[in-house]
Amino acid sequence: MAFLQLNNLNVGYFNNNRINVIQKDINLSADKGELIALIGTNGCGKSTLLRSISCLQPVISGEVLLEGYNVLKMKSKRRASQISVVLTSIESVASFTVKELIAIGRDPFTGWLGKLTAKDEEIIRQAIEVTHLHGFENRSIHQLSDGERQRVFIARAMAQDTPLMLLDEPTSHLDLPNRINTLLLLQKLAHQTSKTILISTHELETAMQVADKIWLMKKNAGVSVGTPEDLILTGKINTAFDSNNSGSDYIFDEMSGGFSIKQQMYETIEVEVNGGNELIRKWTFQALRKNGYNIVNKAAIKILLEEEARSWQIKKDNKLKTVHSIEELIIYLKNHRQLK
Repeated sequence: MAFLQLNNLNVGYFNNNRINVIQKDINLSADKGELIALIGTNGCGKSTLLRSISCLQPVISGEVLLEGYNVLKMKSKRRASQISVVLTSIESVASFTVKELIAIGRDPFTGWLGKLTAKDEEIIRQAIEVTHLHGFENRSIHQLSDGERQRVFIARAMAQDTPLMLLDEPTSHLDLPNRINTLLLLQKLAHQTSKTILISTHELETAMQVADKIWLMKKNAGVSVGTPEDLILTGKINTAFDSNNSGSDYIFDEMSGGFSIKQQMYETIEVEVNGGNELIRKWTFQALRKNGYNIVNKAAIKILLEEEARSWQIKKDNKLKTVHSIEELIIYLKNHRQLK
């Protein structure tokens, strides 16, 4: 039996006695030690599913089972010992210090007096350490940036030390290094402590590098499940984001596992590009395409990439111009658009 099972689950909202179903007939499972990323476009139900699993909003119908026990029928304290949650929005909280707020994560395990044991203190210390909050312990939560506060809420969930962790856009307020560190931390936490961790995220490229599985959600079209690599090879990523649609301005690159813009800002001008190593060619191509140049095998405008000299030679008829940065290349081409 899987650790987490969703059986015939319908999720959505109750609005003025009307039921608005966002996802229906969900049958999914997750094992211990898995990091699962919920991926999909806005409105497909990622946050709704996480909030429904954690009982933060009513389930329309179906079951949520943890090791065979129905979460929906658990008492709140029992559920808090099994499931921890980090929401997208920065929560409004009283004027706690960082350590006091993280310590709240131990509430399901302390007695009625709320006294912290040596074990509780050690768990709190570890949560502070792994979220890089050492030195922040005595600062008021209201003195922190949004990104710092988000790390505190993640630390609180870690201090809660539940077998199931649900995080809704946990990296939304973080800068790039902390986004990557947080996802790597969650991956390590799942694998080394056998926790089941579900995260919703828009950061597909990063999530694909750390997630064991993806629950790929499309509005009113169910959920596809698989490893990131299998979902790419089967074309389901493209389908979920409609990037094959001729009217879309972006395309999913199955080789790199990321999205790129395909729209052109200007009328297309053909250029031929030769030479250079893979890195120089990649970023030269991106800059050219971004500025309305179509790269073809033969064109009147020829650009030669000189790898050793780190230069770009532009040739048209008998005219030759050498520049030493991509910025200079684009400026020259823009100033001489009659080259076409």
